[in-house]
Amino acid sequence: MSQFDRALVLSGGNVKGAYQAGAVKALLNHTFPDGSKFEPNAIYGVSVGSMNGGFLADRAGRAAKAGKAPDWGQIGEELEAFWRDNITSFASIGKKRGTVDLVADILFGNFDGLTTMDGAASLARANISPDNLRASPAHYACGVTNMATGDYFDADVGTFGDDILDYVVASTREPVSMPLMWVNDMPLADGGIRSIAPLKPAIKRGAKQMAIIAMKPEQMTPDYAKKNFKNILKLLKRTIGTLTSEIMNNDLDEVKKVNRACQHGGNPMLTQGKHIVEFVEIRPGERLAIDVTNFNTADIANLIKLGEAEAKTALAAGWQTGAD
Repeated sequence: MSQFDRALVLSGGNVKGAYQAGAVKALLNHTFPDGSKFEPNAIYGVSVGSMNGGFLADRAGRAAKAGKAPDWGQIGEELEAFWRDNITSFASIGKKRGTVDLVADILFGNFDGLTTMDGAASLARANISPDNLRASPAHYACGVTNMATGDYFDADVGTFGDDILDYVVASTREPVSMPLMWVNDMPLADGGIRSIAPLKPAIKRGAKQMAIIAMKPEQMTPDYAKKNFKNILKLLKRTIGTLTSEIMNNDLDEVKKVNRACQHGGNPMLTQGKHIVEFVEIRPGERLAIDVTNFNTADIANLIKLGEAEAKTALAAGWQTGAD
C-alpha cells in the first residue's frame, strides 16, 4: 500500500480559504459509517490551499516531534481558529498600492502587482516551519508556476529544504493583483493558474482516497456579470478561473473513468497499473460573496460556517467513485 494513499487536495481561492478552513474542520472531525476518520498522509495545495495545507502539515509535524500521533480533529479546529484570529481584514494580509505609484510603475516598467501581500507572507512564515514539515507524517507539497517558462511544479521540503517557505509564499501570489515571488532567479506565482486543485500529483503518488476541497468559479447572474465584466481585471480573473476549474473537472472525470473501467472490467490499456480511487468533493453550492480587498471578521466567520455546513452535507454521502 502506498504511503501516500490518503490525500487531501486543497484548491486556491484567496480569502475564500476561510470556507476551506471550515470544510477542513468538518472533514477531519467526521466519522465515516465504518467508524474511521480521514487522516491524510499527503497534502497538496495551491494558492490559499498552500497556506492551509502547510499549516495542517506543520501542526502534524509538531505533534510528531513531541512523540505524539497527530490529533487531526484538533488540528482542523486550530486551522479554523487561525483564520478567525488572524485574517480579520485586508489590512491583515496586504495593502492596495496607491494610484499615483501604480501609474508611475506602469509607465516606467516597474509594475509589481496591484497590492502588496507582506502580511500574508509573514503569517505563512510564522506558522509553517521547515523542521515541522520534515517531521510531519503527512507529505506536503505546494503547487507553483514559473512565470518565465510557464511550467507548473510541486515544491516540498525534501527538495527545497528551508527554502520551502519561499515556495509556499510564491504559491499564494496571484499574478497581476499580487507581486511575483523571485526565488533562485525564477519569477514564481500561484500554481492555481495552471491547476486550481492539484489532483494529478495525488493520483501519481498512489492516492486511494482523495478529499478535495475546491472553490469553483462563481455562479454569476447576468446583471452581476454585466457590472463586473466591465472591469478588465475581474474579467481576466474570471477567464483564468473558468479555464483552471475545467482542468480540475477533467482530472476528476478521468478518475471516474478509470474507476468505472476497474470496477466493470474495462479496457486493460486504461486499467493497467491503476486502481479505484475513492473521493469526496466539497465545493460551494453558490457564489461566495466576499470582496477580497474589503472584508471583515464577520465575513470570514460566515465563510467558515458555510464551509463547515456544506462539508457535512457532502461527507454524509460517504466516499464516492463515480463508477455507478
